[in-house]
Amino acid sequence: MSLIGTLETDVDISATAQQFFEVMCNAPSQLTSIVPDIVKSVDLLDGLWGALGAISSWTYVLGGVNSTITLLISAVNPITKSVTYGLIEEDLKSQFSTFTVQMDATQKNVGSTVHLTMSYVKLTEDVSTPQALLDLGVQLITELDAYLARA
Repeated sequence: MSLIGTLETDVDISATAQQFFEVMCNAPSQLTSIVPDIVKSVDLLDGLWGALGAISSWTYVLGGVNSTITLLISAVNPITKSVTYGLIEEDLKSQFSTFTVQMDATQKNVGSTVHLTMSYVKLTEDVSTPQALLDLGVQLITELDAYLARA
């Protein structure tokens, strides 16, 4: 069993790639009002929203339990509508030495496709593959899209 892994999926949404990127990269604190059952808080700790090196603290709900993570924007590309968050500390650090979440939004004729990738290094072989986190990411993307469609 490998300690290194990647989970990925595509989610087709009706929102434009720019609309999705704007929230997930430049205004993730809006998620607390858009998807309050999933995201409880997003606070900027250092840097500027959407900027390389920005550090933010997120509290989210997974399986009915509140968890907190501190993330660093390790890559951002407004042209390709891509943002990558890397784990710095908090709850997931007890299971993973490395954990990154990358979201790439690609514009289509109508709507866009979000490619969600989670790459990780488990601390031990006993740590489960983070499928529940991928599923939560898909739920977040889907609910954000529904919100953007209404806005």
